[in-house]
Amino acid sequence: MTVISRRIIAPSLGKSDAALGLAKQLVEQAQQAGVKTRLCKVIMGVDAGQLEMFARFENFQAGTTGFLKMAGSAPVASARAQMESGAVDSISGPYVYRTVFGEPTQQPVMVQRQYQVSRANLQAAIALLPEARAVFGPDTGMTATIPVFAPEMDHLVITYYLNSLEDLGKTLDENAMSPAFQAVVVKAAQYGTLMSARVLVVV
Repeated sequence: MTVISRRIIAPSLGKSDAALGLAKQLVEQAQQAGVKTRLCKVIMGVDAGQLEMFARFENFQAGTTGFLKMAGSAPVASARAQMESGAVDSISGPYVYRTVFGEPTQQPVMVQRQYQVSRANLQAAIALLPEARAVFGPDTGMTATIPVFAPEMDHLVITYYLNSLEDLGKTLDENAMSPAFQAVVVKAAQYGTLMSARVLVVV
C-alpha cells in the first residue's frame, strides 16, 4: 500500500506561468524537507490548466510525519505565502488517498479515470482491475486509489502511467479501444459510474 497526498493549485487568470514557477519552488522546498513530491499539470479533460502536487508515503505514519515536516518548514511556508499573494486563486488539500491496486511509477504522463462506486460495490470493482491491467503492456503502469480524507469519499480513481504523450496516443488506439478493454468497461458499469477523465503531465 502507498499513501498519496494531493494538493490542488488553481492559477489566477493570466498568471499561469507565475503560478507554475512558484509551485515548483514549493515542491523543491517540500523535497528538501524530505517529502517525495512531484508537480503535475492537467492538460486535457476535467480541471485542465490546474496544477496538482502529489506526495507519496509508504504508510500513514510516514504520511503524518511528512505532513508535520512540511507544516514546520519555514521555506515551505514562505513558498506557499508567495503563491497565495496573487499568482493563484486557491490552494486546496491535502486530500489523502491509498492504493488498493498497483503502485505508482515515475513515468511522466498520467491518465486518470474517476468512478463513483458505492462501498457495497467497491470490492467487486477492484476485482476487475487485474483484467483491465492485462490489456496493457509492461510499459504502462496502473494503480487504483480510494479516498481516506477527501471531499468525495465514494470514488475509485484509476491511473495509467505512460512514458510520453506519443505513447498515450498509441496506447489509446491499440489498447484502450480494444474489444478486451471495452468489455472490462462494460463490466465496470455494473458497479460504478465514470465521472471524469483527464490527462496530467509532470512539470
